[in-house]
Amino acid sequence: METFSMDVMNTNVYIEISNSQRSSWKDEIKQWFLYVNQEWSRFRDDNELAMLNNIPKGEKIVLPAPLYEVLYRANEYYEKTAGLFSPYLKKQMERSGYVKSFPFSKAPGTSNAQLHEHVANESKPILFLDASTIVKNTNQEVDLGGIAKGYAMESAAKWLRKTAGAKYGIVDGGGDITMWSDGIKEWKIGIANPFKEGEEIGLITMKNGAIATSNVLYRSWMQAGERKHHLLNGRTGSPIRTDVVQATAVTGHLLDGEVLAKMCFLLPEKEREQWFTDHYPQCRYILLRESDRIKLEKEEITDGVF
Repeated sequence: METFSMDVMNTNVYIEISNSQRSSWKDEIKQWFLYVNQEWSRFRDDNELAMLNNIPKGEKIVLPAPLYEVLYRANEYYEKTAGLFSPYLKKQMERSGYVKSFPFSKAPGTSNAQLHEHVANESKPILFLDASTIVKNTNQEVDLGGIAKGYAMESAAKWLRKTAGAKYGIVDGGGDITMWSDGIKEWKIGIANPFKEGEEIGLITMKNGAIATSNVLYRSWMQAGERKHHLLNGRTGSPIRTDVVQATAVTGHLLDGEVLAKMCFLLPEKEREQWFTDHYPQCRYILLRESDRIKLEKEEITDGVF
């Protein structure tokens, strides 16, 4: 087994593969993650994402191939979810106080909901003209957030399989995980206890696929006396109000998982199961609610297989 680890994109990336046909694979993977960290961060004003956000509404721009692809994929999810999931929330995220990388516990600004612009009436915020050119058809700004991380992990895994020739492996970006197998290798992935750091409440055993987890406790802060978190409703621009504390989506592809974990928060209880059945019937999800806190504290937690 060969392993790789680095801290990047405000998380720890861990890779484990069976083998590699490229002796330089660690350097190449490192450069990929450094590129994503540099060019797609919304906290910088000198990168590719800032270039996109700074052009006026109605103008064309030719994007570098990776940025074009991740934006295209993010926009597909925007359309599939009828705007509930949105990559066009940079301004709203900043107005909620998320203006710097974690960790922080307090944020400047007001919690006035009227400051949250929404984009529900913009059916085509970005027009994709060809394989590299887009028209920015909105005054909103792009925040790729978790989907950038998911794309980076999934792209790394694809490269390790197809170019480096790894027979099996796992790419873990802070709990957002994609894995592949030679048919024999099995991976056991722990489900985190959101109420007690470092503790797990069960195991998922699988050979191929992806797991993505979203949580409203780890990335939360106070703004003007109100608790805020990083999961926003794409139609309102405001933090999601739900009793779900943590959602884990088990899927075939990590980008799906990134979005579907968030949809577990965005969809009302009565609509959630039907929406998943209609749109992603192969996805399985595990939810933990605030009401589970006492249960998990009182009961002995044992590993289970999902």
